[in-house]
Amino acid sequence: MQQEVCLIIPRAEAEAFIGVVVRHGWLIISVFAIALLSAYAVTSALRPVYSATALLIVEPALDHMLDGGKQAADPPSNATVDGVVEIMRSDPVLIRALDIAGPITPADLPSGLDLQPGFLGFFRIVPEAMKTDEEERSHALTQMRNAVSINRRGLTPVIAISARATQPKLAARVANAVGEAQIALSVAAKTESIYRARTLIEGQVLGADLRVKRLTEVLTALEQVEGADVPAAQQNLDIARYQHTRLLQRAQELDELAGLQMADARLVAPATIPVEASFPDVRTTMAIVGLFGFVAALAAAFTLDGLASGVRSTAELAEAVGVPAAVGMPRVSMLRFDGTSHADQVITAPLSPFSEGMRTLQLNLQRHLTAGAGQVIFVLSPGDGEGKTTTALGLARAFDAAGRGVLLLDADVRAAALRRHVDVPLSGGFEQVLAGQLDIGRVAGLVRRDPLSRLSVLVNSDRSEAPAEALFGGPTFAGVLRSLRASYDITIVDMPSLHWSAEAAYLLPHADAVVMVASWGKTERTHLREALATIRQAHPTPLPLVPVLSLQPEAIRWRSPRYEPGYSSR
Repeated sequence: MQQEVCLIIPRAEAEAFIGVVVRHGWLIISVFAIALLSAYAVTSALRPVYSATALLIVEPALDHMLDGGKQAADPPSNATVDGVVEIMRSDPVLIRALDIAGPITPADLPSGLDLQPGFLGFFRIVPEAMKTDEEERSHALTQMRNAVSINRRGLTPVIAISARATQPKLAARVANAVGEAQIALSVAAKTESIYRARTLIEGQVLGADLRVKRLTEVLTALEQVEGADVPAAQQNLDIARYQHTRLLQRAQELDELAGLQMADARLVAPATIPVEASFPDVRTTMAIVGLFGFVAALAAAFTLDGLASGVRSTAELAEAVGVPAAVGMPRVSMLRFDGTSHADQVITAPLSPFSEGMRTLQLNLQRHLTAGAGQVIFVLSPGDGEGKTTTALGLARAFDAAGRGVLLLDADVRAAALRRHVDVPLSGGFEQVLAGQLDIGRVAGLVRRDPLSRLSVLVNSDRSEAPAEALFGGPTFAGVLRSLRASYDITIVDMPSLHWSAEAAYLLPHADAVVMVASWGKTERTHLREALATIRQAHPTPLPLVPVLSLQPEAIRWRSPRYEPGYSSR
């Protein structure tokens, strides 16, 4: 009992998709590889940029610390936090951060898509140097603005300071420097306002001191006068002295307060040195470019496939040729080297889809051939690389397996491809007999036995540059065919592709049947029509013609048989 297991569900959409992928596999691989290599080259040429982030929290400090911290500060409003963010983005803060971070050159901070120094040196690109220190400072400040990002985290009083630099340590140092600059300038602003207030109080202290001196003089003078209002003068002096003392105390408090000022923000999480560069992100970039490259490759394949007119089914091939049916041959995924062939599957894997296709082709030809021995079958193709030689060898082995006496003749003197499919010793070639370099009596000595079967092969040793009339137009080739018809049941001729029209004109009149091989998705209808016209011109009488569609995607066209025991063995 035989059951068939379908490898892939034969849906029309799947067939179309896989067909495009198989036909344009190299295009897809090439576009995908070019996209990946381009992305890798660009990311390798860019200078790495490191990012570090410091967190600063806004906490309004008390006006002074003399109360021992007993008085609680009010929480910051949104306006306060937003104001701190804007202040941190200002030039004074960034200039102070440049001083705190240490010496920074323009090359230390990124300015867009910077290239690696080695890449610039290879192309002899030298960055333009700054003419003055002021220009370099201004350029560094501009790059500082681009390299530092200050943002509030949601509605919280936390401010994130992110800095980017070409060195990991510098990135952390710049981020922390911006926070320290904000804190230092905030403290300095508060201290300066206190000193301004103290300056005003000092002026008031001088005025109070003069008033005390004047009232002291007045009191001294009144004490010398009989009946003067001394108590009132004394009271005015005491008030002036109290005010003077109070102003001195306030000035002293301001001196103490200036030394106890704190910023309204503090650095709660200093930036740490980053381990990896944040730009370029090679893995993410390669993944994204790979995805888009694959999509672009598929789009290019489908676009090219839509513009092509190659046949993609046996029904389409049969319709184009004008016969009832065509034989399909699956694509074989095995690797092939010189001396081996995909046609080896006829012997080594007789139950494979490829072998079944060859047997189908053999049976179709057998129906068309007349009874008797000495039949000559020509295997041709409209163009090169369409599977003609593989089909000829596989067909010859299929006839041999059916018990027929078969010889495979290599008449493709332009390619001489059969010698790369059959591993036989060569001491001369059939092309030398046709060119008159060897006597026709030497033909029998040039026939070799196929290592995998009883098939006889007559192989060319090399390509020939002799004209077609010298090779096939004289009596030599006709005499060889008469001898082969008498010696073998079937002679299969692997002839040149039909774009060598002169060879076809001399060869095809000797044919009893023709196998025309078309490549799946490659052979166009126009080429098929030209091939049919060439066959009719060379052989005006009706000639049995069996078309073969080779290199079909195996996964969507063929089923793998699995044999299981029948009822009698259970």
